[in-house]
Amino acid sequence: MALQSSGQISINDIKTELGNSSGSLATLSTAAGKSAPHAISEFYGYASYTNSHYYSNDGTNDYITGEKVSSTPFDINTTQDLSFNFWVRIKSTSKNNETLWNFGSTNANGNARIFMQYIASSNRFLCRVRTNSVNFDRQFALHDNSSATGISNSSTGWTTSQRGNVGDDNFSMITLTYDASQSSASNAFKLYWNASELTTQAASNNGTRGSRRADYFRFCENIHTTASAGNANVDIDEFKVYTDILSSSEITTLYNSGVPTDSSQTHSSSLLTEWTFDSDEHDSAGLYTTSIVGGSRTAY
Repeated sequence: MALQSSGQISINDIKTELGNSSGSLATLSTAAGKSAPHAISEFYGYASYTNSHYYSNDGTNDYITGEKVSSTPFDINTTQDLSFNFWVRIKSTSKNNETLWNFGSTNANGNARIFMQYIASSNRFLCRVRTNSVNFDRQFALHDNSSATGISNSSTGWTTSQRGNVGDDNFSMITLTYDASQSSASNAFKLYWNASELTTQAASNNGTRGSRRADYFRFCENIHTTASAGNANVDIDEFKVYTDILSSSEITTLYNSGVPTDSSQTHSSSLLTEWTFDSDEHDSAGLYTTSIVGGSRTAY
């Protein structure tokens, strides 16, 4: 039985096609001679979806910036749950601070925001809600979570010579979930690398959070101080914002559905918007006006 050419296809359909009765999608892909989880999207056959471009940044005054079109797309507070999912490929040859993304209430010198940053000195991912000068965050040392990240040498850090667990194209899928109701940052933030949770915490802060609007965003550069140290020398693709907390199984589905995958074919009920970078640099829901300042949309 051949797989249909459109619509969702279950893992059971794929098992039937391959003649295997058990195994994860990644395992089945390997059994079919694919390099799991890459090329798994071949099993989907979505004529309406192609992944053709990503955003490439060189880490020197380059970034993507956006401003709300009309109403605030989402709020940053103690009631709005959020999840951020994206694919990233590090390009730095030496350890550097990398500000991956941030959403906040102002576009420049904004000190009220939610963001994610790689800290070179401690080889950590910093996940933080910042209200003025007060920090609410959880930090994960990549080498302390080496079973998930594949990064074990903190001196080398997150660089091209130590990208960690990546696919054939050297991209990794990163997912941050934020449970806004939790008063402890250790409980509020969860971080996943290729659908494996980073469970070892390096540090945390439980500062008081205010309510802020996500009227602006910036990828690969810090909203807090324009052109500050920390521009990210990375490639980013398929950046998604969800208005709920993705479960570990939903994150696994995202990861196992292809590299990168079309969100509408996986977990879409709370998908607020996404940047696929395929036809242009704008988000799919049209919630922000988006501009590329340096860097470029690049074809695979």
